[in-house]
Amino acid sequence: MASWKKVIVSGSAAELASLTLTTALPVAQGGIGASSITDKAVLISQDSGTDAVGSLALTSNGSIIVGGTDGPAVEAAADVAGTGLTAVVGNGTLAINVDASQTQVTSVGTLGAGAISSGFGNIDNGTSTLNSGNTTVDTLINASAVASSHITGSFTGSFIGDGSGLTGTGLDVDGLSDYGAQTLHQSEDNFLVSDNGTEKKIKFSDLEDSIFANISGDATVAGGGALTIAADSVENSMLANMTQGTIKVGGGSNAPTDLDAKTDGQILIGDGTDINSVAVSGDITIDNAGATTIGADKVHGTMLNTDSADTSTIELSSDTLSVLKVPNALTIDNVTLNLNSGTTFDGSGARTLSAKTAAISDGGTGLATADQIHTFYTAGGSNLATAFNTDLGGDFTIGNQSSDSATFSGDVFVTGNLTTSGTQSAQNVTNLVIEDKFILLNSGSASGDGGIVVQTHSGYSGSAFFYDDSSSRWALTKADDTAQSATTATPRQYLVSVSGSTAPPAHGSNPQDFGAAAGNRIGMMHVETDTGDIYIWS
Repeated sequence: MASWKKVIVSGSAAELASLTLTTALPVAQGGIGASSITDKAVLISQDSGTDAVGSLALTSNGSIIVGGTDGPAVEAAADVAGTGLTAVVGNGTLAINVDASQTQVTSVGTLGAGAISSGFGNIDNGTSTLNSGNTTVDTLINASAVASSHITGSFTGSFIGDGSGLTGTGLDVDGLSDYGAQTLHQSEDNFLVSDNGTEKKIKFSDLEDSIFANISGDATVAGGGALTIAADSVENSMLANMTQGTIKVGGGSNAPTDLDAKTDGQILIGDGTDINSVAVSGDITIDNAGATTIGADKVHGTMLNTDSADTSTIELSSDTLSVLKVPNALTIDNVTLNLNSGTTFDGSGARTLSAKTAAISDGGTGLATADQIHTFYTAGGSNLATAFNTDLGGDFTIGNQSSDSATFSGDVFVTGNLTTSGTQSAQNVTNLVIEDKFILLNSGSASGDGGIVVQTHSGYSGSAFFYDDSSSRWALTKADDTAQSATTATPRQYLVSVSGSTAPPAHGSNPQDFGAAAGNRIGMMHVETDTGDIYIWS
């Protein structure tokens, strides 16, 4: 099955499906120095770092490997368990259990610091005194009354009970001094609260925010005391009275102020800094009903738009009105020039002007015929050149039959597009120079082969460099293999194309851009640019 194969070159990492060696691979080269190892064993090194790797069989349940000066050795589980301990083994398991007779320590001397750790269990010291440093006790239980002398020093945590036996812990607020100021600190001053029966402290800032949270309506107070008036909450009834005809605008220092906007016939307009009530003046006036009036003699040519003229009799150009019709009609002599209708032209309608024979040659009163023009131009090439170097009025054809041909002794330059409709174009030149960056072959077709044939045989056949449409790949044919009239070719060999990216080709993926099937993608290459690794499709 065709797939990407990695090419092993100097410096690349090999990727092999399998590898067979004729001798054991030494440790120094990454091997174990042996062709086989003991069944159910672990690998160990020998006396030096490059000796062949040995193996220790671990076939007994619970056996372990123990290090030693002579090298590792297998130790039975029973040898690991000492006095008072029992080794329990299984298939791949080992547990060391303390014998039942060893679960209590009935006599012990002085314990060193840290000898009793978390999770040790219950300690019953009977009637002996227990002296310790910092001690953390989950629950302290005493079977008899606790005298005041039994627990000394500082104590953190909680007592279990109703506290009725405790003294000196009462809180009498009436016995405290008056704070006497309005300077409570937001985070350093606290209040005593009962949280559903549990006494806690609350900062003054949290107490404030709890009160603010209960404020609602047209305004709310956020945590920290910021008051916000809700959108659309300020109604006209909440504003102070204003004089009729005034509006509220920003005044000096950006302070709100009332502006009188009721003066008869005036409008509000800004001056870049403020807004004012002013009367309209100049070319246009306005009354208190909004009606505007253009003053007499106030409209000038510069004020007119181009649509103020109908463009048939009057035209507006450069702010000037012009009459399009000719005041004095143009008269044609009807000898050298001819109008298609009449002999005068006043601009009121379209006319066609043509030259008569007299305009081309001496004498004659009729319009010039094609033969007359042909006879005239054959008298001199310069006249013909001048005639063709004009607007010919549209497409034209030289010759009207397939046997007509045109021959030019000098160079021919085509400044537009050159289109040929024949089946063959022959260029008998030593070297062909084409300025175009690209050449389009097989034009007008969406399928089929196409390319270039280099002649290698006198019968106009040769070797082709072409695009094989059936395999979607560029290919070659051998010498004398492709005729000059061929419309298809059979690949002898394919050109190798190389793709590249920072990643290797994905497993199971096909080469991109070229090739239609596995058989015609052979030889395509990919380079992983980050590593320089090379892959070939085969």
